Amino acid sequence: MQSEAIVSSKGQITRPAAMRAKRGMELVIKPELPMSAYYGMLKVYNLNPAGLEIEKEPDREFE
Repeated sequence: MQSEAIVSSKGQITRPAAMRAKRGMELVIKPELPMSAYYGMLKVYNLNPAGLEIEKEPDREFE
């Protein structure tokens, strides 16, 4: 059986009831990659193959 649990802002994990009821279980916690690990991964793709200049939205003024 495989299950997922959410880690709270305090780093606490609550295991689902089915996991708690199972005897002899093995608990493996794998961290997800931080967002910084994905930085630059799309640079290898040419997302503008025609070389068109993309018009940018003008800056907005806030009151």
